[in-house]
Amino acid sequence: MSPSFLATCFALIVGLTIELFSRAAGKSDWRLWAGIFVYALIQFAVAATGFYENTEAIPPRFLLNVLPAIALIIWLFTSERGKAFLNSLDLKKLTWVHVVRVPVELVLYSLFLQGSIPEIMTFSGNNFDIVMGLTAPAIIYFGYGKGMISPTLIKIWHIVGLILLINIIATAVLSVPFSFQQFGFEQPNVAVLQAPYNLLPAVIVPLVIVAHLVGLSRKPANK
Repeated sequence: MSPSFLATCFALIVGLTIELFSRAAGKSDWRLWAGIFVYALIQFAVAATGFYENTEAIPPRFLLNVLPAIALIIWLFTSERGKAFLNSLDLKKLTWVHVVRVPVELVLYSLFLQGSIPEIMTFSGNNFDIVMGLTAPAIIYFGYGKGMISPTLIKIWHIVGLILLINIIATAVLSVPFSFQQFGFEQPNVAVLQAPYNLLPAVIVPLVIVAHLVGLSRKPANK
C-alpha cells in the first residue's frame, strides 16, 4: 500500500468518524459536522507545515494538536450548554462511532509496516482497541436496539473501551521521540506528528472518548 493511498484512506476514515458522530446530533448535525470539519482542516494544515515534527521545542508543540479537544471535552461535561448537547445525542447512533476503530487499527498496522510507528502500537503488539470496533455492532443491535444486553453490561463495555483507549494513548505518546520516550526507540511513532495522521489524536480519539463517556453517563434507551 503506497503512502499516498494510505493517507487518503485515513483522511476518509476521519471524515467517516465526523459523519457518524454528527448523525447522533439529529437536526443540528450539519452545524456540528461543519464545525468539526473546519477544525480538522486547521489541524491538518498546521501539521502539513511540519510544525508538530519539532519534538525538541519546549513546551511540546504537539500540545496544540490535542489541548483544544481536551478543553472542549471538559466544557461539554461541565457546562450547562455542553450537558444539554450531550443529552440530546442519540446513544444508538453515537455508538456507531466506535466502528471506525477497525479501519484505524488497519491503518496503524500499515504504518508499522512502513516504519512510521512501532509494532507495540498495533494489534500485533500491545493495542487491542480493534476489539471495540468489532463488538460495537453487537452492542448497537442487541443492546441499544433489542434490549437483550443489560445496561450494566453495556456500561462495562464502555469502561473496557476507555481502558483500551487509555492504553494505546499512553503507548502512542511514550513512543513519540520526545525527551520522555519509553517505547519504540528503533522505530518511533513519527506518523502522529504528520498530516493527516495527527488527526487521530486531534479528532478521532476525542470523538471516541466522548461517545464512551456519554454511554457511561446515560441510561440506554432501547429503540
